[in-house]
Amino acid sequence: MTYGQALRYLMRERGIKPVELANRIGRSRSYVSQLMSGKVGEPALSTAYAIADALGVTVQDFLNLMHGGV
Repeated sequence: MTYGQALRYLMRERGIKPVELANRIGRSRSYVSQLMSGKVGEPALSTAYAIADALGVTVQDFLNLMHGGV
């Protein structure tokens, strides 16, 4: 699973739309959409922590999804 796939999965599970996540992390909706689609690589560590916090998970949760599946 890619970072974007893990992000989409967690957002869907929590009912969070891209614009809402963007607002929570102080980035544009376009940036979040690009992360979700894989058009940009994995975010900087500080952004990854902000995303995880906004979704109520840990960065380790992302790694587990990416490397271990759902």
